[in-house]
Amino acid sequence: MIRDILTQDLKEVIEELGFKKVSDIVLSIPRNLVFGEYSSNIALQLSKEKSKYSNHSPLNIANDINLKISKKNYLSRVEVAGPGFLNFYIKDEVLLQNLKSNLTTYKKTKGRKILVEYGNANILKEVHIGHLRTFILGESLSRILTFTGNDVFRANYQGDIGLHVAKALWGVQKLGIPKNRLNLEEKAEFLGRAYALGNTNYEADQEAKKEIDQLNNELYKNNSSVEDLYQKMKQWSIDYFDQFYKLMGIKYDRCFFESETYKIGKEIVLNNLETIFQKSEGAIIFPGEKYGLHNRVFINSAGNPTYEAKEVGLADIEYKEFPYDLSIHIVGSEQAGYFAVVFKVLEMLFDNLRNKKYHLLYGMIDLKAGKMSSRTGNVVTIDDLFRIVSKQVRKVMSESRLEINDQVAQQVVLGSIKFSYLKFSPSSNIIFDVEKSVSLQGDSGPYLQYTYARIQSVLKNTSNNTDNLVKEGLVIEKEERALLARLEYYAFIVESAASEYRPNLLCEYLLDLAKDFNTFYQKYRIINSEKEKFRLVLTKTVGDVLKSGLSLLSIESPEKM
Repeated sequence: MIRDILTQDLKEVIEELGFKKVSDIVLSIPRNLVFGEYSSNIALQLSKEKSKYSNHSPLNIANDINLKISKKNYLSRVEVAGPGFLNFYIKDEVLLQNLKSNLTTYKKTKGRKILVEYGNANILKEVHIGHLRTFILGESLSRILTFTGNDVFRANYQGDIGLHVAKALWGVQKLGIPKNRLNLEEKAEFLGRAYALGNTNYEADQEAKKEIDQLNNELYKNNSSVEDLYQKMKQWSIDYFDQFYKLMGIKYDRCFFESETYKIGKEIVLNNLETIFQKSEGAIIFPGEKYGLHNRVFINSAGNPTYEAKEVGLADIEYKEFPYDLSIHIVGSEQAGYFAVVFKVLEMLFDNLRNKKYHLLYGMIDLKAGKMSSRTGNVVTIDDLFRIVSKQVRKVMSESRLEINDQVAQQVVLGSIKFSYLKFSPSSNIIFDVEKSVSLQGDSGPYLQYTYARIQSVLKNTSNNTDNLVKEGLVIEKEERALLARLEYYAFIVESAASEYRPNLLCEYLLDLAKDFNTFYQKYRIINSEKEKFRLVLTKTVGDVLKSGLSLLSIESPEKM
């Protein structure tokens, strides 16, 4: 990539000028390509360092850098702007030469072993559109991290024992298992109603609370009186999740369950009583206040391990199964305090986990109708969302006179949902807008899918031979140059998305690429033009990058729409 060459050349020029070795040169992409393909504020950084240039302004330093770097044969010119910014312009022929090797020459460096834990939806509960974000974000990030050379282990951690399960089973007992045959979606809906009933009564009815607490104790003791019902409802839930994972294109390397972590976690906590944990009012807590955090219960007064203790057991099991360099937990922002305490505990318990845990938090998801809550049963489930979006997709495709193929329609539905989640920074809150999510004109997944399908239509029945692409005297129009520059950025953008854990950077890039292509497509003839061969190769490369980028977002690219 030209960026790598330019970065190295800048380092050498800076050292020649007498500055100490610089390792953090940042090349940024100008929002408007009239300011070059890359820009840097390195002169402003250097003006703050002690050297023979200490009395020089950033502008003078930038001019000195320019005198040397502008001689490089891949640059058409370098401009100094403002107080000392450097704008770099790449020669047309260099961009052309790189066009053919945009994807094929991407070098994946040996990366880290990274465990990405996402999903984590408790069984015996419905999955609502808020939960959906961890699945979508986790799968996309896993693909991006893999693409950039990391060894990624996909993990899912589900709560299959504890108070929430007892509430759901109590609700099942009160509602009674339906006698008619249910499909998986109906089973999930029934379990959702059962949980909501149990949760509501637990808070409002003391007798119900006593019964549910007793049921919870029986679960931890593997009491045969509840075991059969528990296993049956658990299998209902797992079967539903397996269907959901397949739909979403997710394949976990390992699904962990609380039922396999709680005993280990409890034992570790008890073995570290008095050194890390302490007794408090009949429970065992971690005194987080000593470390600027907050106190949390790890074993409650009934002797049962809490989520926190189970997390300790999970950490022990996960690392033994996949000894990672980094573990990323993709969990909502409301759990920030929880993870701050748990990570502190894990560092104190396990030296090999120090500085290896990261909480990638994400914001809330709501529809315009209002906030969701799984505690009352008043939720928009993923099945509800798919139905709503599917109806809107078919409406838009019909109005646009597009062929409504069931397989393509499903790809577009999933593309619209996934992109609507991923185009925002993970930490931001989202109001899901169904109409915007399916638009063929705006910032949406279907817009990108439609652009890819349009490209395939252009390429149909054409030769894609790329030999002798660069011809002497080939004039590059500004719209073509914009595409050439945009294609040069692809690997840079994916690397940034990986290092910052932000798939939204890739979303923004793909939208810019698609918009640049559609501007070019509307203005210039491709087939039977004087530059047909070049424009076909340019078009094909845009299509290849769109498909690659959409795949990293876990979005399929229909060949025809």
